[in-house]
Amino acid sequence: MSSTEPSAPAKSPTERLPQLSTYTAESEDDRVEGLRLVADSVAQQRQVSSKMLIFHPITMATFVLLAAIATQMVMKAYNEWLVVGTTVGGLAMTFLIFIRWMTGEYIGLAEDIDMDWLNEDRLIVVKWGEDIIGALVLGWADNDAAKKRGRRRRGKAVIRAWTVKLKYRHKGIGESLLEEAVKIAGEKGADGVVFDTDHASKLLSYLCHSLQA
Repeated sequence: MSSTEPSAPAKSPTERLPQLSTYTAESEDDRVEGLRLVADSVAQQRQVSSKMLIFHPITMATFVLLAAIATQMVMKAYNEWLVVGTTVGGLAMTFLIFIRWMTGEYIGLAEDIDMDWLNEDRLIVVKWGEDIIGALVLGWADNDAAKKRGRRRRGKAVIRAWTVKLKYRHKGIGESLLEEAVKIAGEKGADGVVFDTDHASKLLSYLCHSLQA
């Protein structure tokens, strides 16, 4: 005997998609995952900055000039192309080690990002389904003032970190984080939102401009 019970209506593809939500991380799991995302993003900046430094016109020009001088000196002394290749290869390795040293600060920054680093600042996250795909750390220029009650102005809110997972970038996730940060800062009575001078993008900018100085 066949069943006459009506079957449940099939869900549309949109209903089956994970839900996207932006909120302040309160649970330990959300905080740990959000901070891990920030730390991974800082570490990834090392690769980006290394690539920018390697292919910077000044770096390339300097390497070519030194390689040409080394080639001329080696050929004059030994007249052996094998020695030239070895010398230029060693020079290239020296350049790469130097760039690795210049960008090494990113690893130190990434290792410092933990609960103690977060302190009492607010961690705002974007969650898609069960995965945190964006994070923003919002602090205060004056933390003592931020704790005071009332709607009076309390100084500026400071964005200490702001990142989105690589494959989710350029989809408006970062913008939603900033909007939430501005909203929270306004509710807390801040008179503006600024980026921390020590955030990762600042370091990347410093490295690139130091070559042009």
